[in-house]
Amino acid sequence: MRLEHFTERSFQQQVLASRQVVLMYFWARWCPPEYRLMDAWVECVAARHGGALKVVKVDVEADLVLSDRYIIRAVPTLLVFKGGDMVDRAVGAMTRTAIRRMLEVHLPTPAVTLF
Repeated sequence: MRLEHFTERSFQQQVLASRQVVLMYFWARWCPPEYRLMDAWVECVAARHGGALKVVKVDVEADLVLSDRYIIRAVPTLLVFKGGDMVDRAVGAMTRTAIRRMLEVHLPTPAVTLF
């Protein structure tokens, strides 16, 4: 799964009106290489959750409106939206496991088959 690059113009439809849990991944081209590894980790977690999760990537320099609206002062920053509301936030580099744990709290649990 590739991360969808995102701008403020489609924010209402893509995030606030989404029926899926949305992970907004704020980044910058000047991030150190070790922080840029989060691209692959976010993609991996997104692929694991398929249709239950939408991931959008926001360049803080290209989209100042969203960066200001959500007071993004450091990158990477992850915001989680559910039902149009921001329900979680994390700042700084995270492991794949930490990203997965952050999201699983907000994602629907899969149905358990008894047989």
